[in-house]
Amino acid sequence: MSRHHRAQKWSTYSPKLRKLIEPQLPLRCVNCPHAVMPGDKFQVGHITDAMDGGTPTLSNVGPSHDYCERCARRCNQSAGGKRGARVTNAQRRTRSNSSKGIRAW
Repeated sequence: MSRHHRAQKWSTYSPKLRKLIEPQLPLRCVNCPHAVMPGDKFQVGHITDAMDGGTPTLSNVGPSHDYCERCARRCNQSAGGKRGARVTNAQRRTRSNSSKGIRAW
């Protein structure tokens, strides 16, 4: 979980944004091409990731499936997990290369 999502500011914004998004459903999921329908479980997802400078405002967030039957995945965690894995793996490669005396090109 990113520093952004652990911050109290996000934990305060998320429930408020959910209440604003819910009456607007159905809306397209921010992580897949399928719609989030009224009654579906959803999370508040960023359109532009916080890591890329996205803000927790209504114009930058939208619904993201808790679990998408059509994609057979958890949209929000899947998107964040892939990005987190890239960051972690890049750090591991850098550490392992520097410990072996190999230069990072």
